[in-house]
Amino acid sequence: MKLLPRFLYRGDSDINNMRKLRETFSSELLLTNMCNGGDGREIFSNPLEQLINKHISVGWAKTHFLSFSTCEETAFHYGSLDKASDEVYGINEPWDFAVFSFDTSRLIQDSIKEISTGIYSAQFIPACKEFLPTYKLILIDAVSHLKYISLQHHLDITEAITKANLDHEWLILPASPFGHNSEFTGKFDTACITDRRVFRYA
Repeated sequence: MKLLPRFLYRGDSDINNMRKLRETFSSELLLTNMCNGGDGREIFSNPLEQLINKHISVGWAKTHFLSFSTCEETAFHYGSLDKASDEVYGINEPWDFAVFSFDTSRLIQDSIKEISTGIYSAQFIPACKEFLPTYKLILIDAVSHLKYISLQHHLDITEAITKANLDHEWLILPASPFGHNSEFTGKFDTACITDRRVFRYA
């Protein structure tokens, strides 16, 4: 099994407040776009590769995924929207975007399983009591998986592969159950987020 990268990075400005980033920043959660009126059943009713392609290439307003990158500069680019910025050292000060570091060493190492090429299931001890005893997630090496399914199913997903490769993109799918309806939660527990930095446009 391929080793997971030690760190994955996410930059987010949430300019439309879809994920309530500023409201949840000091909590133990990040929200996916699905929390803003999405359909929790969609992840089960459509092939995963179709939804990955939709997220990366087409655009999915109510996506269940959170995009990360193995490159911190890429995360900063998506957070800053290419605007000049300065780091803010007090979270009570006004800020415009955040960069998060996800540390895969905090995953329960025995729980990591490669369930398909470039797709890994894993668990960790959550920060939020509602997810105890363990939080489940799916990590997707977008380039590896898209190349694999392109060859296996003769799909033309060149655009998605190119974009994912440019961004060194990984996707995280929260996979802990939500309530009693067998859907996945749209809440991402941040127990594995070891660093969160905030910036203000200069």
